[in-house]
Amino acid sequence: MPRDRRFEHAMAEVHRYIRALMARARERMQPQEEPRNLLEAMLVLRDAPGADITDDDVAANVMTLLVAGEDTTATSIAWALLFLGTDDALQARVAADARHALGDAPVCPTYDAMRALDSCEAVCTEASRLHPVAPYLSFEPLEDVQLSGVRLPAGTKMFMLNRPAMLDARHFADAARYDPQRWLRDRRRDGDSDAPTHEPRAWMQFGAGPRVCPGRHLASVEMRLVASMLMANFVARLATDPANIHEVCAFTMVPSAMPMRLQLRDKPVASH
Repeated sequence: MPRDRRFEHAMAEVHRYIRALMARARERMQPQEEPRNLLEAMLVLRDAPGADITDDDVAANVMTLLVAGEDTTATSIAWALLFLGTDDALQARVAADARHALGDAPVCPTYDAMRALDSCEAVCTEASRLHPVAPYLSFEPLEDVQLSGVRLPAGTKMFMLNRPAMLDARHFADAARYDPQRWLRDRRRDGDSDAPTHEPRAWMQFGAGPRVCPGRHLASVEMRLVASMLMANFVARLATDPANIHEVCAFTMVPSAMPMRLQLRDKPVASH
């Protein structure tokens, strides 16, 4: 079909771009110099003597970095809108924080301003705790191991469910309640033993350890930028009964729908 041929042509262009990106990175890299980004780190490993990694392997990982994180970030924002669009007081607080950081600008103007948008990230983080965009992580041991007395031969496919830990009262106080404020006050860092239970390591949206998502910081920046733009400029209302919104798991867990009605904060003109 014509659309299939257009897709194949577009994919060929993407792959040519990735190879050119790799070539430019190699030209920039100086001998004995530490890699400055993830692409350079992969190329250093690829070019090391005896490496069993190919250019195809590097290109496949670059492709993942280019396209894999978009749906996770967008879905986190969508779930946050479910709560923002049904809680006027919460939306007013986040909107005030966003407008204070943005000033007169319609979007976040500087990196320093973005750093002040903690509440915009918190509403997305807390939404994905209750509605995890990545509800499970898959792992495969490269060699025979034992985990808590269970033998796991090399190549065993394991799927770890994330939500039980994120809804466990041992990790989060009042775990079933949507409370973005919990991400803005971890008083236990100040030695307050009476602070509400809050274990951020139990929030597993980006994994952990050596396999943690390399795009996690970019995702947090994107969530801050989009949420602040929406809250600073629009009043958002959920345009359906929340009971009509269901979780749909297709690798990532997305809402079945998230219809929002946006009204400009400074003008009575509505846009959808």
